[in-house]
Amino acid sequence: MDAHETPCCPFCKIELRGLGQLPVRVGGATRGWHFFLGELADLGESIRPLDLYRCQKCGRLEFYDHDFSLPEC
Repeated sequence: MDAHETPCCPFCKIELRGLGQLPVRVGGATRGWHFFLGELADLGESIRPLDLYRCQKCGRLEFYDHDFSLPEC
């Protein structure tokens, strides 16, 4: 998909409507580390935006990382 192209619903095959960006928290500590470290467990955490789209026909939500801001796993 081109960066300027609007994504389509995989089921209805119509263009999705852009709803803007949604901030998503990534990184930080997992599991029980918050119990032991408290706020220090969140030092590696950051907030990254995901582009949010909705199908006007079926209501399906799709998330895209158009600017590739999320880290690779």
